[in-house]
Amino acid sequence: MVNAETLSANNRREVDDPTRVTLSQLVRLKASTRAVKRPSGGRVQASLSGGNASRALGRGLDFSEVREYQAGDDVRSIDWKVTARSGKPHTKVYQEEQERPFLIAVDLRASMRFGTRVAYKSVIAARLAAMLAWVASSQRDRVGGLVFSDAGIREVKPAAGSRGVTRLLNQIVTTQDMSFDHSAPGAPAQPAWPFDDIYKHLRRSAHTGSSIVLLTDFANRSVSDDKAASQMVLHNHVVACRIYDVLEKQLPPPSTYAITDGTQRGTINTSSNTVRNAYADAFDQQRRQTQKLFSGPGNHYLECATNDPLARVASRIMKCLPGSM
Repeated sequence: MVNAETLSANNRREVDDPTRVTLSQLVRLKASTRAVKRPSGGRVQASLSGGNASRALGRGLDFSEVREYQAGDDVRSIDWKVTARSGKPHTKVYQEEQERPFLIAVDLRASMRFGTRVAYKSVIAARLAAMLAWVASSQRDRVGGLVFSDAGIREVKPAAGSRGVTRLLNQIVTTQDMSFDHSAPGAPAQPAWPFDDIYKHLRRSAHTGSSIVLLTDFANRSVSDDKAASQMVLHNHVVACRIYDVLEKQLPPPSTYAITDGTQRGTINTSSNTVRNAYADAFDQQRRQTQKLFSGPGNHYLECATNDPLARVASRIMKCLPGSM
């Protein structure tokens, strides 16, 4: 028989485990989204599903009418047949699409299984993804995304309501558990998936005007991946959120420290000012490069330390994306 003390200990482990998440934890985060501040704005009165006005680039998918061309209209929408018949330029008007895909890409590679504050970066990414997914679902967006690890890339097709959210959360937990199995001693080495593949998968999953949130530490990012990223950000609204631990930004105070990767042990000495400055410069250099990549119109670069309040980070991300309740 399991006594109350054992149950209490099990519950504490599920809540406090800094190395992995459970599906029940991610589902319970739905309640915490009340603390996420959403973009302000007027409610759209529309008969279509989805109540959010969109500032998305590009036009919606539903044809509305043809009217005379006005300054500022997209010349690609000119109706040449009506223009020829009337002798005056006319343009096609499209009704803005109300329900848009909201894609969340979650990094669960080996580099994300690290953290000295609160939890692993992978755990922070999973929790943040869950909060964003529940908020997007409440705004009637179709939630989907990608979950990628050293074992592969798993795509979750966007779906409306809680169905899309639960599919994504299930895939996060499944991929996480598989990643731990693959990282066990004696397990075969897994290939490192380049960001080029991640960007291409997201491009195929999203149509013009989709909202994309990328939660990753950008470890092993290469400038050769930037071409695919540039294509992705050209037609979508992308928020790239770099998840990091404070020790990745700056070395600990000067001293000698024992370190381990779980199988091997060693020591590092952080006393050299030259090494400390080079270490901090490397972090800043990656920040500048990535920030430049995601600095175009409608795109944003943010950072989230493992000890940052997640509701506040989620609010910042949602404010960067189109749509309001």
